[in-house]
Amino acid sequence: MNSRPTSLVLFCCLCAALFVSGCTAPPPEHPPTPVEKPARVDLPGDIGPFYETAGAFDDRVIFSFVPTGTDVSDYLATYEVRVDGTTRASAERQRFEEVGAADPIVISVPREKGACVWISITIMTPEGAVLYESTSSVG
Repeated sequence: MNSRPTSLVLFCCLCAALFVSGCTAPPPEHPPTPVEKPARVDLPGDIGPFYETAGAFDDRVIFSFVPTGTDVSDYLATYEVRVDGTTRASAERQRFEEVGAADPIVISVPREKGACVWISITIMTPEGAVLYESTSSVG
């Protein structure tokens, strides 16, 4: 018996099976979504030497003032924090050392659930030059 025709028949059957299975498979229910790159947003003007974030929790609010540059520096901050109109924290020219993007100025105050927390802050160089002023609230 010649093995060449048997091998050829088996090979043809295998190719036919692969061809049929690939051509008759149902399309996926949802086509794959292409991976998108994040959108780039250009903000007009200068965003300033700091940006501010706030984390509001049921029992506290945490304000962070993050330098926009890459340098680590010391700063002075004068601030007042009010919860529902009552002053809960304040400081006059408080020194914050080695402030950078990884270690920003952080001010945390307790609050009752749903209370409005207001902060006014001025951030200065160690010599007293004003770099950033902000008033904001969470609640």
